Amino acid sequence: MAYIINKFSGEQLIVLEDGTIDTSTSLGLVGRNYVGYGETQNENFIYLLENFAGDSPPQRPLIGQIWFDTIANAASVYDGANWNPIGTAKLSNSAPSNANPGSLWLDTAADQLKVYNGTEWGLVGPEAVEGFGITRARSAKLFDTIGNPHAVIFFEINDIITAICTGEEFNLSPANYISGFGSTLISGINLSEVQRIQSNLIGNATSADKLSNARLINDMPFDGQSNITVKASTTNKLIKGTYILGSDFDGSSQITWSVDATSANQIGKVVARNSSGGFAAGTITADLIGNVTGNVTAASGTSTFVRVEANEFVGATLTGNARSASQLAIPRQINGINFDGTSNITVPAAAETLTGNTLNSTILASSLTSVGTLINLNVSNLGINVGSAEQLRLLAAAGSATIRALTGTLNFDIGPTGPQLSFVNAESALSLGGLNAPAIVADNLTNLGITGRKFNNIYANYFKGTDIEVVSLTPTVLNGDITANGNLIVTGNLTVQGNVTAVNSTELTIEDKLITLASGAATAAEANGAGIFINGSGASLMYSSSGNKWVFNKFLDMGSNDIVTTGLFIGTATSARYADLAENYLADFNYPAGTVLEIGGEYEVTIAKDSTNKIAGVVSTNPAFLMNSECEGKNVVAIAIQGRTPCKVKGKIYKGDMLVSAGDGFAKATDTPQFGSIIGKALEDFNGSEGIIEVFVGRI
Repeated sequence: MAYIINKFSGEQLIVLEDGTIDTSTSLGLVGRNYVGYGETQNENFIYLLENFAGDSPPQRPLIGQIWFDTIANAASVYDGANWNPIGTAKLSNSAPSNANPGSLWLDTAADQLKVYNGTEWGLVGPEAVEGFGITRARSAKLFDTIGNPHAVIFFEINDIITAICTGEEFNLSPANYISGFGSTLISGINLSEVQRIQSNLIGNATSADKLSNARLINDMPFDGQSNITVKASTTNKLIKGTYILGSDFDGSSQITWSVDATSANQIGKVVARNSSGGFAAGTITADLIGNVTGNVTAASGTSTFVRVEANEFVGATLTGNARSASQLAIPRQINGINFDGTSNITVPAAAETLTGNTLNSTILASSLTSVGTLINLNVSNLGINVGSAEQLRLLAAAGSATIRALTGTLNFDIGPTGPQLSFVNAESALSLGGLNAPAIVADNLTNLGITGRKFNNIYANYFKGTDIEVVSLTPTVLNGDITANGNLIVTGNLTVQGNVTAVNSTELTIEDKLITLASGAATAAEANGAGIFINGSGASLMYSSSGNKWVFNKFLDMGSNDIVTTGLFIGTATSARYADLAENYLADFNYPAGTVLEIGGEYEVTIAKDSTNKIAGVVSTNPAFLMNSECEGKNVVAIAIQGRTPCKVKGKIYKGDMLVSAGDGFAKATDTPQFGSIIGKALEDFNGSEGIIEVFVGRI
């Protein structure tokens, strides 16, 4: 049967017929039963080991094939069109043709390495000019006079160093002297003595030969190439002004001017301070800031002083605050009594004008309508009356603090709209629909306590309402009864922890989905005997810890209904729903149903190789009968040994074809099976790459 030879990508390369050899590639591919295949096969191994070493590339290469060029001593890989060097560059004095992006070329003419980007060759390095000496910037190391190394950059043109760049100043070791440079290199760029810069420079130069533009100094041009003499020329006199002592200045000789000033009060003189900081003057018109000593006459306007000390004030009116006075110019009234400060008065005070924090103890009655904030209020045991008719009274009665409402209701409100809690008398309770007895009533919204603030105990004769939410109900008498008068409806789980429970009803309806028996049992032995027993008939359904099973003591009649189990059915069956007989084996992996297995591997069975003669069978999907059911292990698989079962297949298959392993857990058709290789016969046709069909195993 012909081999189908695929590439690694899965693409089909050839169909290799039996007894033939294929030479469409660089290797000879041997078909089934080809005579003398050993020589060809061994040569193939040699070709692969030496990577087809030779002075010319191998014929009929495949993409990705490697050839070792014995002339260049370099390996190349085939890309489908060209052989490209691996790990080395192409050496030539002209650019290679048919290069791939990323290819390297060492240009032997310029001694430069270049890389191809898919469009052109780009320079990797070093910088160079074909036909000239070294022309580039290169790094180097120079030593100073005490042997310390320094990093520098040489700027070379045709093997001549024109500039040296360094990051620090140092004196060159005599062994490192360079033609055109002195013994000292400064930090920055050092030009050769024969080189010049022709350009505009921005920055400060420590020196220059000349200025590019001559500048005028007193109309004399100066460019820095020669010295000049600057002469002063005074054509007009400097005339002294008012209050200046001295002569006019004509530039002929040095003179000194003085200011005509005095600290005395003299007309025609500049006023100057004396050595004490004072001066004399007649009339001064100014805004004064600071202390003023002497007489001050303000002809108009308003003068403001922070403090005025004087022996006498002469004038009509003074404004401002006086430190003290013996009489008010205009008497003022205090609670209707005139007061000018010349004598004491007695004021009949109104309450709102009083100051202090204590009322006299002689005050026994008041008609106050409001008071401020009281810190403390002490009253007698008779208490405080609230309301025009004393509807509410706060008092101490018989030694106990009491709040007494003279009406039928005492309300406690929080906020303008509630919540509200009320104490009502019997009459009010009856009118509200309650019993003829005093009561505490709420607004149908207020709760008694909250989750984090509960009452410890609540004592009552009766609890009446719609719902009761509690964790447990405990009888008032130890081991007593709790009686529910009427129907008891349990919407949650009902757990009875007593020993005996009697339900006296004709029919018991339970809406819960789960009934748990022996819930307190920690082990199967403790749960042994739990179940359901029917008096009179002796029928029971009991759990037995021996064998971990349910035990019926009566027949189970399912009628026409099915019994479905994913475990084992132990008993006598008159028919089976599924089609094959299977047996459990230990495998090295949990193989899916339909997988072809062979005997071997780490355990008993493993995935079948191509055309193996160690066939074990096919992993069953749903066996009708399972043998070796107690087999234990990490990976237990049921292998179909008789009957029909689904099987994974490859290639073209006709109904009735004998099937052998195709490898990787699949089966394929064959006309010449080997002994021990047959899986079974196909029960249906198949024409595809991979799939699942029904096969017949066992009787071949």
